[in-house]
Amino acid sequence: MKSRVSRAAIACTAAVIMLATAAPAHAEWNKGLEAYKQKDWATAAKEFEEVTKTNPDYAGGYYMLGVSQRALGQLSPAIANLRKAVDLDGSQASYKIALGQALLQADQYQNAYELLKPLSLSSMEASHRSSYALLFAQAATKTNRPSEAVSVLSTQARADSNNYRLQQALGSAYTAAGDDAKAFEAFKKAYQLNPRDTTSARNAVRAGLLLGRRSGSDSAKSNYYSQAGQIADELAKASPTFDHQLLAGEAWLGAKQYQKALQWFDSAKAKQSSNPLVYYYSAQCKTQMNQLNPAIADLQQALKNRPSGKLRTQIYNQGGYIYDKKKDYNNAIQWYSEAGNSKMVSEMQTKRDAAAQNVQAQQECSEFKRRIDALKLQVDELEKLGDIENAKLLQEQLPGLEKQYRENCG
Repeated sequence: MKSRVSRAAIACTAAVIMLATAAPAHAEWNKGLEAYKQKDWATAAKEFEEVTKTNPDYAGGYYMLGVSQRALGQLSPAIANLRKAVDLDGSQASYKIALGQALLQADQYQNAYELLKPLSLSSMEASHRSSYALLFAQAATKTNRPSEAVSVLSTQARADSNNYRLQQALGSAYTAAGDDAKAFEAFKKAYQLNPRDTTSARNAVRAGLLLGRRSGSDSAKSNYYSQAGQIADELAKASPTFDHQLLAGEAWLGAKQYQKALQWFDSAKAKQSSNPLVYYYSAQCKTQMNQLNPAIADLQQALKNRPSGKLRTQIYNQGGYIYDKKKDYNNAIQWYSEAGNSKMVSEMQTKRDAAAQNVQAQQECSEFKRRIDALKLQVDELEKLGDIENAKLLQEQLPGLEKQYRENCG
């Protein structure tokens, strides 16, 4: 709420200066104007109300009263007085812009759209255009017309190329329109224009992660995840919150830069040691780095923190996957069962049975090989004793046994 009021105050600065020269020469006007400049909204509203009483047909008085009341959060009277200003002088775009701002603050999105839609961006004063574009885009997006928001914002962003707020709003409009790639570029540009704009940085990272997940090719995935990781690195270093560190870890995990990701997840753990999500992500990194036992330890810690819903299912599926890699099928079955993953439970049971059969077959082959080796030893002993006839009889058995071993045991 406060940020919107602040932008509106900036938007009407030119109008205030204009009114200062055109207004009736009354003490109340001058006092109101001075109070407004000092952001003493209550005094300004009081003085401008007196102006409207003594000059009931002066649109500027209602305008200044309305913007002062809007700054105080008194939206109903502000809307009424700004509407009166528009009725008295509909030629002033600044009056309609201020009224549109108040309507948006009051969540009257359709009314704001209908008021702002007829205004011509190209015909209004240059000082009003960016403020108008931002307000109209908000009204259009809120009334499910994101393409109109994109059109107006794109036009004004080309003219006011260093205005990060236009790029920020353009990113939101593209998101509403379902164009995540252009949303990513707009948020990224907003952050480049204003490195203190953490909102755009977060939105850029999230859009990059979304694009990475949805991309069909490995190169596109790597590109989006890496770009998101670079932005997230800057964001997390400038503002090292848990959420920002987690975002950086997610981005580098997607980019398959597991060591980088793990460093951010470790930092996030230090801030929220009882958050199961960060342990789940850490386990994913360690799994990919083939650190299977540490990965299981992270998952067990995640479960101690009582995850629920989708995250709990993901943790147990990840554990099943790790135990499968370890060929520990009984534990894999247990973890997949907890995940409710009947397909993988069945697959692990098949693998376990096959592994058991393999063990039995290996034992049988080992016993068969032992018998062959023992027979060879007997042949050698008989030959040493000079019992050539019996040695020959045993020797004749060896080719058949060895052939059978090769066929059954490889």
